[in-house]
Amino acid sequence: MIESKHSFDLADAVLAQAGSDGAFTSVGTYPDAEFVELLSALSAQTGRSEGDLQYDFGKHLFGRFQAGFPAFFEHHTDAFSFLGGLETRVHTEVRKLYASARTPYFELFPAENGVRILEYRSDRALWRFAHGLLEATLEHFGRPSDRIGVEDMSGGAGTTVRFHIPVEP
Repeated sequence: MIESKHSFDLADAVLAQAGSDGAFTSVGTYPDAEFVELLSALSAQTGRSEGDLQYDFGKHLFGRFQAGFPAFFEHHTDAFSFLGGLETRVHTEVRKLYASARTPYFELFPAENGVRILEYRSDRALWRFAHGLLEATLEHFGRPSDRIGVEDMSGGAGTTVRFHIPVEP
């Protein structure tokens, strides 16, 4: 993402500051601490908050997921159909491919008062990343994403967050 949205020079500076060799593959899993170091270095280099960068990365990664795993998007004609299958279809397949993957848990609740709730749960507290993925998903399926409400159910820890998504476009 850094290379495509910024420059190779910035990517090199971030890797150097984080003490990373930058050798990543799509089939590997990496320690959470490495992600935190890269995120911190990118924040220091750009002056943007780590939360905003997580959000940006979520939006960016949606496009990579779509290109790399088109089967996950087949048979879904709307965002809520796709979101409702995150656990049963997407995360189940991810865990088959990557046995050590620690996926977050998502639960989609039925509509109530014109709003659907997607609940994110993870001890990693990467809800801003999930928010970026959610907004990119809604945009992909032609739904406005600028009116999502966010409610932290974990007292500020960010480990359980509810996204309130208006049902009407």
